[in-house]
This record gives sequence, structure tokens and C-alpha cells, in this order.
Amino acid sequence: MDAERLTRYLKGKMPNAGELRVVGLRRIAGGASRETYAFDIEWSENGERRSRPLIARRDPTGGLLKSEREREFKVLQAMHRAGLKVPEPLFVELDRSVMDRPFFIMHRLPGRVSPGAFAPEEPAQLRAKVADDFLGELAKLQSIDYRAHGLKWLGEPNDPLEPARVQAAHWQEIYECDRMREHYPVMSAAFAWLRANPVATDRVTVVHGDYRSGNYLYDEHGIVAMLDWEMAHLGDPMEDLGWASMLFWGREEIAAGLMERGEFLRLYETKAGRRIDRKRLFFYQVLGNAKMAVICLTGIRDFVEGRTPDTVMPLLEMLLPRLFGDLATQLKLL
Repeated sequence: MDAERLTRYLKGKMPNAGELRVVGLRRIAGGASRETYAFDIEWSENGERRSRPLIARRDPTGGLLKSEREREFKVLQAMHRAGLKVPEPLFVELDRSVMDRPFFIMHRLPGRVSPGAFAPEEPAQLRAKVADDFLGELAKLQSIDYRAHGLKWLGEPNDPLEPARVQAAHWQEIYECDRMREHYPVMSAAFAWLRANPVATDRVTVVHGDYRSGNYLYDEHGIVAMLDWEMAHLGDPMEDLGWASMLFWGREEIAAGLMERGEFLRLYETKAGRRIDRKRLFFYQVLGNAKMAVICLTGIRDFVEGRTPDTVMPLLEMLLPRLFGDLATQLKLL
């Protein structure tokens, strides 16, 4: 991303900002489905010198996920209006001539990212607060009236079985498209099981689609913001809980890298004010393992075929045995 072109773009979006300049533009790690850049802007307005920290998220040449910038931007706008802890979205640009590929700009919040299990050097009280916030924000997301917030366009299901069937079919389609002639019997078994055992939801909510450790910012007071909304859709609330509580993100007895699994699920029930449907939860944990394997295969293929130079992508192959092992255990294939 070029600072001069970015400056011109922002001057057009902020006509009252005099002497605007981009400061400290740098690409930062994370966001494998997006190129992520941090920078500040400084400008003069009404006789005052002002500044603001920003993030730009641009489409990569290839990567883990294929998603739409305008869709994600609109979801962020709705979540921000609804009072969820998310960065404020500011501008979205779909014209490729501006910066080669679509991008959007949002406010940059302070905080640090936990890439997996919560860092052991962090205080136990902070771990508990982050876990409480993590499930509190999930319950708040699931309580949002998506119609009132103008999100019916995300795809309202026609019947209670549709969310499960649509998600299973969606990820199977990507799997069939993106695997490179490999045959993975455990994946065939997983998708066959998902097709044969769809679960009916008792309500439809906004689903984040990637609600997990690594997708939030936190500081000494707890969670600052939930990130990465590119897979948001309407569906079964158990989908996000199933994904967040997969063994893959926490391993063994620690769910989401935050809390003992039983305590984690009990706290969700307290926050949501509802009992967990364990059958639906299991379905979405199986789907989650298959989905994560598909995401890895997509990244590997994009690297092999030259759509991305990101050297992390071929390393994703090392994650597949763990995901396949979890699927085999879940489906009693071992």
C-alpha cells in the first residue's frame, strides 16, 4: 500500500482536513485473509492540529478466504451502531484503480492480540475477565435484532434446518473446488455425516463466523474489540459457540484458550440466558473442524498456484493431521 496514494484518497474523503498527511504506514502481522496496514493521519481543522490512528484492510492477491469488502464493512457499521465492541468503520473503497485492490479503513484501537491460548504470563484475573467479555459479547451479538439493524440482506433462512444445511454445503463446495486432487477420506466422511445429520435451530441470529481466540484485542481491563467480521451471516447461534469451543483453538480441557471447558459452557448459558443444545453444538464443532481444514487447503492451493507469496500458507499443511484426528475422534472413525 502506497502512502502517497493513500493520502490523496483520504484528502478526497476528508475535504475539511487541511495539510493532511499519512504517518508511519506499515504492514502488520495477522489477518491472513487480508493485508492489514497500520498508520496515523495528521491534519489541521478549525485552527487545531489533529490526529487519528487507523487501520487499512486490503484484499490480498490470494489467501485463506474469499469475501466481500462492502459486505464486511456494512456488518461492521451495524455492529458499531448496535454497541458491540468493534472498531469504528470509516471508509470503504471498491474501485481497484485507487489502491490496486478493494480496501476499507477503520479506527485503530489499542490493545494486544492473543494468537491462541491466553498468554500464561498474564494475570489469572485478566484471563477470567477476558473470558467473561468474550462470552458476554457473543451473547450480546446473538441478542441483536438483525432486522431492526438492517441485516436481513445477510440471508434470512427459510426454515430451521437451512442454516446447518447451507453451511455444510458451502464448505463442501469450497473443499471440492480448492483441494488439489488429494483424497482425504476423513473429509469425505465428515461431509457425508454433516449432510445426513442437519440440526434445526431454535432461532436465527447474526453469526460472526470466526468467533475465536486470536480475533479480539484486549488490554488490562478486558476485551477492547472483536475483529474480522468477513464471514458474518445469519444462522444458528450454536455455530459461533461450536467454532469457539473446538479443541483446535484450546486443546484438551481449556476452551478458546481461556477457560476450563465445562465452566466455559456454563458461563455462556449464564450470559445468553439459555441452555445449550448439545446436539447442535456437536454438529457445529464437527463442521468447524472440517471448515478449518478447508481454509487451510485453500491457503495452500493459493500459494502453490502463485496467488499469494505468503510463506505461512504452505505451513498450514502441518495443521491438517490435528484437524483430521479431531474429526476422526468425533465421528468415531478411530
